[in-house]
Order: sequence, then C-alpha cells, then structure tokens
Amino acid sequence: MRNKEQELAWQKVIEACIEDVKHHFTDIQQAVEFGWYIQSDNYFVSYIFATDAQLKAAQQSGLTEQINSYHREQLIKRHYPIEGIKDCTFASQEECDREFGGNWYYYFK
Repeated sequence: MRNKEQELAWQKVIEACIEDVKHHFTDIQQAVEFGWYIQSDNYFVSYIFATDAQLKAAQQSGLTEQINSYHREQLIKRHYPIEGIKDCTFASQEECDREFGGNWYYYFK
C-alpha cells in the first residue's frame, strides 16, 4: 500500500539534495531523477553536463567521484533511508540531444 506522506518526504529530500549538489558543483547543467515515489531504493539521479567534453574532463579529473560522494553525503545528512542511498550517474546534454532528440526518458530507458 502506498504511503503518500512518506513519498512526499522522500521527494523533498531528493529535490533538496539535487539543488544542493547543483549549487555546490557549478559545472552541472541540470539533474534528471526518476523513481523516488515508488520506494526509497527505486530512485536514481543523473547529473547532466552540457557537453561530452565536459563530462569526459569531469570523469578524468575525478570530479564525478567528488560529486557522487557529495550526493551520497547530502542524502545521509537529510536522513534518506540508508537502503535507498546509491551512486548517482552522469550524462551530457549533447549526447542526449544527438542520440534521443533531447528526450531523457528514452535516454535512460
């Protein structure tokens, strides 16, 4: 049975975490998230860089690892259920535009 109050609480935690990460790491253009509303461990967050080159540079420099660690820390700090805390992913807007016409749903499907 769905608990809408709990789902709303999870949504607020995920949204606050995403905003904090985007504010802390200005290289991130946006974030895409799915699934928090089903169960705490069904969500995922992907942080989006504008270009393939920016994403590659972030991966090579260790920036994506830093972002992932910070993302997890923010979820823990906000008391997201520990069993639901997992790594975030990364993508580039350029690749989504090129491969899926900018449609993130099809990109992640």
